[in-house]
Amino acid sequence: MPELSQCPDSCSPRYVVAGSCIADFSLRVPRLPRLGETVLASGLTRSLGGKGANQATALRRLGGEVALLAAIGRDEAGDAFLAHFEAEGIDAGCIFRHGSAPTGIAFPMVLPDGSNAIVAALSASFELPAAAVAAARGRIAAAAALLLQLEIPAPAAASAMALARAAGVPVFLNPAPAVEEAARLAGGADVLIPNQLEAEALSGMAAASPDEALRAAARLRGLGPPVVVVTLGELGAVVSAPGLEHFAPAYPIAALDSTGAGDAFCAGLVDARTRGAGWPEALDFGCACGALACRAAGAIPCLPTADEARALARA
Repeated sequence: MPELSQCPDSCSPRYVVAGSCIADFSLRVPRLPRLGETVLASGLTRSLGGKGANQATALRRLGGEVALLAAIGRDEAGDAFLAHFEAEGIDAGCIFRHGSAPTGIAFPMVLPDGSNAIVAALSASFELPAAAVAAARGRIAAAAALLLQLEIPAPAAASAMALARAAGVPVFLNPAPAVEEAARLAGGADVLIPNQLEAEALSGMAAASPDEALRAAARLRGLGPPVVVVTLGELGAVVSAPGLEHFAPAYPIAALDSTGAGDAFCAGLVDARTRGAGWPEALDFGCACGALACRAAGAIPCLPTADEARALARA
């Protein structure tokens, strides 16, 4: 793994996030519908989301300088994303506005315990062109880390990862969703961050408990990434790295909506590592960020600040 360009708390590390921008319509439901059944929602919350936008916003609120590589439509939702990035201070110079595909849309179905299932139409996000990735070369080369997910085309993800590796920039890959190309792309990552279901899909092994997740993570390291972190929701997270296996328990919190919790975890992990934290400390900080992201409906509205996450992590 390339050496991290370690940045103390007093500086602002530079990150590039490559990922999706999706308008979320969160439905609060008593349970998921069965095939052919209609279930009435008790509430609807509209917010901005998508793994790319979530992770970029989370890193920015943790104190980093962030550039987002993404695609949006020439529509009202696209305008809303650009206004959000300007308000947050996120560099939108690498955002491609698609001429025909609309901005992506998703329908998280949130259960009473805060857990969720999501249906998404990626639309413009899945049309990110190679030219947009190439235009981000300079920003990627100057970054302390590249964080990306798989709600963008696999060729675009592979190109961004190749640019980072050529420049010696650490690559953190969140293989979500676990698309067909995920196993191949995992080999180009320095750190792979799947959740339980993605780890099971990629490894072919159960990963429901910390011990199972560590065994699955060890197998996933065989795909090429030297470090694998598996998130386990309300249980916490594990890391498998050379000479290290570690479990960090989750922070108990009254979860209202877990949408975006995994993205907050990824941002916390990357930020902590870039600032010089060891893996146990970085996992703990990621867990704190993920817990705080469950405080309210929607993803972006409740992503934590650095002070909030550090206060919980010290508690």
